[in-house]
Amino acid sequence: MLLRSGLPIDDDAYLSTPITATIGTRPWHPGPVAYRRTWQLVRHLHTACLILVAYLSGARPAEVLNLQRGCITRDEATDLYLMSGGYFKNAVNQDGAKEPEGLQRRDPWVVVAPVAQAVAVLERLHNEQLLFTHRTDPTRTYVTRRAGGAARSSQVVTDDIHRFITYVNQLCAHHHVELIPSDSHGALTITRFRRTLAWFIRRRPRGLVAGSIQYGHVHTRMIQGYAGAYDSGFPDELAFEEFLSRLEQFADDEHALHTGEHVSGPAAQTYRNRIRAGNDRFAGHVVTTTRQARDLLANPSLQIHHGEAMTCVFDATKAACQLQGHRDDPMVTPDIDDCQPNCRNLARTDRDIIAVRRYRTRLADTVKDTAAPPIRHQRELQELERIDALIKDHDEHC
Repeated sequence: MLLRSGLPIDDDAYLSTPITATIGTRPWHPGPVAYRRTWQLVRHLHTACLILVAYLSGARPAEVLNLQRGCITRDEATDLYLMSGGYFKNAVNQDGAKEPEGLQRRDPWVVVAPVAQAVAVLERLHNEQLLFTHRTDPTRTYVTRRAGGAARSSQVVTDDIHRFITYVNQLCAHHHVELIPSDSHGALTITRFRRTLAWFIRRRPRGLVAGSIQYGHVHTRMIQGYAGAYDSGFPDELAFEEFLSRLEQFADDEHALHTGEHVSGPAAQTYRNRIRAGNDRFAGHVVTTTRQARDLLANPSLQIHHGEAMTCVFDATKAACQLQGHRDDPMVTPDIDDCQPNCRNLARTDRDIIAVRRYRTRLADTVKDTAAPPIRHQRELQELERIDALIKDHDEHC
């Protein structure tokens, strides 16, 4: 009867939810979403939340996959998001036997707001206790398996990530925006997120994660919780990336010295000695564990830290800054942001002096301001004289 009426009949039903999100300036989806596609999109949303939580929390894969509803709380006094969960590595009962189901962790992870938001989305997607469950379709009847339970496995998650990448790239191609590139290091798995986060924290601390959140901010939050404890394993991941970064920097520094770069400052000769000794000793050094990398970082030959317009040839007994750690701790590091002009650990390379000259130009323009208060003008004039003396000293060492 309906067919004979001539009224248009669609092959599907559609969600009434309006399309509000955009890619660029265009809606992400052309019109209402067909109901039959809903669970495919739910699966992709589930995977997107997984990526956020696994990447920005620093938790191990098994710890992420076993997170449960209600795991996020917010401490109003400190404005921190706390993520509670279990652990599996070294989880044993009172008799010393391994606990296959893991144990509840006493100390929570401290996470950034995007992680808390992702968990909130997951709690609205389904009614299961496990956040990363395979039971996301309420129209299906699930049979409890003898092994694995309701949690997704690492292999299933890997497949989900690959399907998610394919889907996102289809959207990107449709909207003419940059695609997710193929990975030259092989298949993307959940186990790689921790190391990737460590890489960005060490090498791109001011890089943006989401909105105005920087990787340095993520790190600051993380170390306030369980991820800052050594048994979490994350400090060792950071140490491994720091070791690799330090060796790469040493190679660049040695090349600069070899091609004629000049160095000035009270620690100039120590800088040259450490660069040559560090490359002779560590170039091509094979590191098999993250803990080994952490131990190697304490070697005095590797204590060179590049900052803004300066290089710290670090010796804790001479440091004028506020040290990050105890003075007698072999892993103590300088506070580059608190560098003191009178510190005997300072050296300045030609690369540093380029930045110093830029600073001098800005300072000279400020000194020309005749409307400035006399006290501020005098202070800036003294700073300009100090910078001029510093540049002169460097030029005389050329």
